[in-house]
Amino acid sequence: MTKESFNAQKLGLEIIKDLPPRSQDIIKKRYGILDNKPKTLEAIGKEYGITRERVRQIVDSALKNLKTSQTFSVLAPFYKFCLKLFEESGGIEEGEKFVKKINESLLKGNQQAAIYFLLILNPELEFVKEDKLYRSFWHLKTIKLEKIKKDLNSIEKYLKKEKRPLTTEEILNFARKEIDKNISENLLKVYLNISKNIERNIFGEYGLSSLDEIQPPGVGERAYVMLKHINKSMHFTEIANKLNELSEKPKEAEFANTSSRWFKKVQVQTVHNELIRDPRFVLIGRGIYALRDWGYKPGKVDDVIKEVLAKAGKPLTQKEIIDEVKKYRLAKDNTIVLNLHNKKYFKRLPDKRFTLNRKKSAQPGVLEI
Repeated sequence: MTKESFNAQKLGLEIIKDLPPRSQDIIKKRYGILDNKPKTLEAIGKEYGITRERVRQIVDSALKNLKTSQTFSVLAPFYKFCLKLFEESGGIEEGEKFVKKINESLLKGNQQAAIYFLLILNPELEFVKEDKLYRSFWHLKTIKLEKIKKDLNSIEKYLKKEKRPLTTEEILNFARKEIDKNISENLLKVYLNISKNIERNIFGEYGLSSLDEIQPPGVGERAYVMLKHINKSMHFTEIANKLNELSEKPKEAEFANTSSRWFKKVQVQTVHNELIRDPRFVLIGRGIYALRDWGYKPGKVDDVIKEVLAKAGKPLTQKEIIDEVKKYRLAKDNTIVLNLHNKKYFKRLPDKRFTLNRKKSAQPGVLEI
């Protein structure tokens, strides 16, 4: 099929032409065949002075008649095209996204409502409406709904067990072991996108929507996830700028089920205020933050030197101390040397190595490095 040969609205009108006039009109309005604006059962009922239940009965009867109508055969080329898309995706497609995909493939204008109407008449397809657990989706009737829900439940249990954001590759490896060794990445992404219990973060990782690193409760969580991915310390102004840069990513397409919290702008001062009181971050220089997970330690440079010497359990050379301190704190060599020559805390031995001055200063409680 080509864009020149397909018109969803004309096809819709063609297949309903043999219905009674009132049924034709109700179908047109219910599915928005002409104006791309579907109407509710209640709105149509008010126009005709009948109940919404009566409208539903008329719609159901009309659809039943259409599926056995001789004019139904005109949809064969269209259905062949759609089924090919289903085969490529693994037999399951997201609701609105699939309709939009067909529209973009076959039409220049927007006829998504008419396309939806044509699809629900296909005897080989099943449309599952959105509910509390799932976003709407289509599936081939040869794939049982019970299996789809069972597979989704397995994936959700795996994410719950891991308690962290996972890459598509990690989830795919699990799915090929526990669900189907031949499952494609495309089909897996459909699974991940139709479950309301699963969302993704701005970096493309998936997890349960209750996970803070997926649906961040505040600026601190967003900064934490970002630094983990960038894997380097940053000044709080850089962190704010980077978060705002990430928030400008499009919310459509691949970011459709990413929490809206990732797209909120942040203020520089808010970032600084959040990070300075969050124990996951360590201020390692003038306005520069790192993650405690990386081994950085809070406190003054001399406190870090004390911990280094205590951890070593033996005297160290100046170079050894500098090298060790810089693993846990962003500091210049001169700054470390100045602190090291504080005789109140440190003692220089005849062989030029340094140790803690235990006589002049009681050793503080030492944290593991």
